Amino acid sequence: MTSLLTELRPPPISSSPPPLPIRKPPSSIGYWVAGILAVLGITAALVWGAVGTISALDRVDSFDRTTVPGAVTVQVTDPGTMVVYYESVAEFMRDADPRATGRPATPSNLAATPTWQQLGLTVTGPDGAVMPVGTYRSTARYDVDSGRLGRAVARFEATTAGQYRVSAARAAEAGATLAVGGNFARSIAMTALGTGLLGLVTIAAAVLLAIATYRARSRSTGSPQR
Repeated sequence: MTSLLTELRPPPISSSPPPLPIRKPPSSIGYWVAGILAVLGITAALVWGAVGTISALDRVDSFDRTTVPGAVTVQVTDPGTMVVYYESVAEFMRDADPRATGRPATPSNLAATPTWQQLGLTVTGPDGAVMPVGTYRSTARYDVDSGRLGRAVARFEATTAGQYRVSAARAAEAGATLAVGGNFARSIAMTALGTGLLGLVTIAAAVLLAIATYRARSRSTGSPQR
């Protein structure tokens, strides 16, 4: 007789895979870098704007001047647009242009700032030829000193280096002066444009860096653990 022996064995235990190492989320240093970048960019833009504006206004002191009526010789070393400014007492200018103080203009002084035609303005180039003169279309004002303001009234193109003679034949008021120099208002505008672009670029870069850091950390913490 053959006996059958049944050997009872426990079912094999399947071995589970070792747990995956827990991945640490990317560092949050990207947020710090983004913040520092934004602060540095805005600070640099503000400093650039302040220095550029002050430098442009400081150039007003170097303008060539003459009393009206009178003439002045301007030495041009860098050909380009030259601007003629009319300088007079502040009260006269404020009534002429209410934007200077916010006060309403009085009818008697609406035309207080004379045009270059009224001043009899002429410009003679280095070769002795009379240069074309045009009206300065925008608004450019500055403080000369206590109680006096300057305003751009005319412009001309200095096409070559040399001496240009600017003369005004008629006076609109006593004590007025004529100043000739570069377009300081354009310099201020270009500085403002450059500082604005610098601020926008640095802020945009900071925002993109912060978004990239956030997405990287979200992908890491949101991935399923095996």
